[in-house]
This record gives sequence, structure tokens and C-alpha cells, in this order.
Amino acid sequence: MSEPARWELRWSEVAVLDGNAAALGIDESSLMDAAGMALAEAAAEMADGAVLVLCGPGNNGGDGFVAARYLREWGTEVSVLASHAISRGETAREARRSTGAEVRVWPEQPSGERTLVVDCLLGAGAAGPGYSLRGPIKEIAAWAGGLGLPVLACDIPTGLGGPDALQADATITFHSMKEGLASTGSGVVTVAPLPWPADVENCGSGDAARYPPLDASARKGDRGRLWVIGGGPYHGAPLLAGMAAARSGCDLVHVAMPSAAAARAEWPPTLIPEVLPDEDKLTEASLAHVASAFGARGAQALVIGPGLGRDEATMHAVGALLKQASQKGIPVVVDADAINALPKGAWPVGLQGVATPHPKEAERWLEGASPVEALADCSGESVTIVVTGPEDSLTGPEGRVCRATGGHSRMAVGGTGDLLAGTIGGLLAQGMAAWPAARLGCALLREAGARAAQGTGPGLLAEDVPVELARVLSEWTEG
Repeated sequence: MSEPARWELRWSEVAVLDGNAAALGIDESSLMDAAGMALAEAAAEMADGAVLVLCGPGNNGGDGFVAARYLREWGTEVSVLASHAISRGETAREARRSTGAEVRVWPEQPSGERTLVVDCLLGAGAAGPGYSLRGPIKEIAAWAGGLGLPVLACDIPTGLGGPDALQADATITFHSMKEGLASTGSGVVTVAPLPWPADVENCGSGDAARYPPLDASARKGDRGRLWVIGGGPYHGAPLLAGMAAARSGCDLVHVAMPSAAAARAEWPPTLIPEVLPDEDKLTEASLAHVASAFGARGAQALVIGPGLGRDEATMHAVGALLKQASQKGIPVVVDADAINALPKGAWPVGLQGVATPHPKEAERWLEGASPVEALADCSGESVTIVVTGPEDSLTGPEGRVCRATGGHSRMAVGGTGDLLAGTIGGLLAQGMAAWPAARLGCALLREAGARAAQGTGPGLLAEDVPVELARVLSEWTEG
């Protein structure tokens, strides 16, 4: 059984953990049973007699049916009121069948005296400022709120943060404290563990739950414009990053390189060439050209670093670009040689994005500080450090940490780091914040690399992987 997370989960992260648990083969009924038992234990402590359990149509309602069963087995009188005649999902339906108590369906109301209301109407997907309850859920919440009884909420008070929320005196939430629960309306919050391994928190297919959904009416550019700024000594690296970004679903990918590198490149038709005024290496002479990424053709994200080299003039130019990106609020993936332009031991003030150093680059940059210490002044999900290697180590603000595992040993081949930078950059350009983009990017690349290696084995090349990125993403988002 994993320990509770050390940071406050956003509600969108709950679906990530659920997806990862399913991918790891963890039985949903065992999770529902554990949640229902924890809820029943809390209800037994609060109640001074009969208990009324309110069950919604989904798994939150399933937790309530399980809790009702345990309370009955322990000798507590229980009434169950369901919002709908049928529950969604086989696990919730089975919990409903095995409750052992008569289940009344709104607008029918159970009779008799009660001492406690257990709120299992809606879960994490139905909360936030401005969220309005509808239909029978709204009616039941209003009715229950007028009973004058203490309320125990399951995972989250129904409609938390909205105008129709059912106020709770206590809340049992699972695995981690979650956003909004510390505000008024949740009462005393207790975090209960769930019977799943710590790997559920790591990068996996569940991270695709935060990928922006496709819009059938979308037009070119709606899914982001990314600029990859690199090249000089090397021209292949920025092209690999660009192809990975395109395969992540980003609409428009510009690749900016000094003119000599651009002349050597075999440009894929998918990528938009940006030939810089500099000939052999990036300098501040090219900043005016790159400024178009911040202007009329505004980019939603940048990738800086693949193939740049470490010339002093190049590092000055990178520093200037990072400053402009910070001022404009454009997230950046700082990769490869560009990491040498970061301030020593710290994240740049005001910059949003992701740094992707390998261990030696991290050591040079951080100078003994840990990634946690480097992000000490940051908050939220807007910045992430990914130290790449056989396992990727991800660090975000406020104690966020996780790993990315899997892949294939042949992914040590040159170019896979460029693919990671491009993948994360493409996700940033589509509107994902740094932490979820880094998590999903790491998971995608490892799975895509493993699949590409199935056909190529020791002959795997970095350019074999981008098409597999698209296939994995398609599978995960459809699932």
C-alpha cells in the first residue's frame, strides 16, 4: 500500500492516478472496497445512530454502496438514497447489488430518523469555482443540506467550490490532499491510503488523461505553434526535436538554425524552416529574427538547445532568449547545450517550462543543489526539471517528484534526448502546463522507443521513434 502523496493533488491528476492503476492491472473493486471501508469507519465514529448514505451514479456512489454494506455488517442502521436507478460502470453496479440494504431512488425519500448524512453523490470530476449541480444531484444536495444533520463527504463534498455545494462537516479523501479541500465547505479532512503501489504516482499511460482533447471544428494553428531553436555545430538534433513535436499533435513547428546548418539539413516537409542570419553558430545577431516567435507569429512554446554548441556568444544569445520568453510568458524547454546558460544552482526567475539535463549537465548547472532546492521559489505546475537517464527523475515545485521507467536499452542512442525535448515542447505548445507535459512526454517517449525497438532491435535509430509517439498517443487517448 502506497503512502499518501506529499503534495496537494489537482483534481485533473486524480484521473492520471486512476489510469495508471488500471494500466498496472490493479483491480478497481479492491480500490472501491478500501475506499468504502475507510468511509464506513469514519461514519461509524461520527454517527450516533442511523446513517443516510447518498449515492450518485458513478464510482463515488459505488464507494457509498460499499460503505453502507460495511455499516450494516457492523450493526448500524443504514438508509441508502440513489440519484439514479442504474449506476455507471460494472464495479459500481456490483457494489450496489451487494449493499444488502434497500436502495431508494430520488425523488422517493427514505423514512425514519438519521444522525449522519454520508455524501457520495459526485467525485473529483465535478468541482471547482462556478461548477453548478444539475438534475437530481442538485435536488438531493439541496434536500440533504436542509436536514440539519452533520455531513461526511466521500473524497470531495458534492459540487465543492460551486454555488450549490453540499457543505461537509468532515471529508474522507483518498491517497492525497487535493486542491480546494482546505477551503471552507470540506470540514475536517482526513487522507486515507489506497492499496496500490507507489508506481501509480510515476509517469504512465494515465498521464494521457490530461492531454488536451481534439476539437472536431479546430483550424490550423489551434493546437499550437512551437519554435525549436538549435543547430550550428549540429543540424540533426533540432530536426529530431521538431519531428517529435509534430508527432505529439502540435500543429505548426518552426525549426530555426544558423544558415550553414540549415543548408546541410534534409528538411522534412512537415517542419517550417527558419534560416537565421548567423552562419555557423547562434549569436545575438539572430535575435531580431527569432523575435517573430514572440510577435505576430507568436509561438505558444519554445525548445532551445538541440545541437547549439557551447560557444560563449551562443550562451549570451540563449540567455537573452530566455529573458524574452519569461517576459512574454512563453514556456520553454531548455535542453542540451542551452542548459549551460541557466543561472547556477537555480531556476531562472519568472521562467515557465522544463529543463531536461542528463546527470552531468545537471551537476554542472546545479553545482551541488538538488532539483528541489533549485525550485524552492517556484509554485504550481509551471516548471519542472527532468534529469534524464536509464530512469528519468522528475521534480516540480511544492514537493512534486516522480520517475519515468521502461523504454529500451537501445534508447541510449544519440538523438533520444532531442526527441524528449521536442515531445515536451509540443505538449506545452498545445496548452499543457510543465508538470503534466513533462510526465506525459517522458512516458510517451519510453513506450514509443520500446515499440520501435521491437522491429529494429540493436539497429534502432532516433528517427524510428517519432511515428511510434503518435501511435502510442492515439492508443492512450482513445483508451
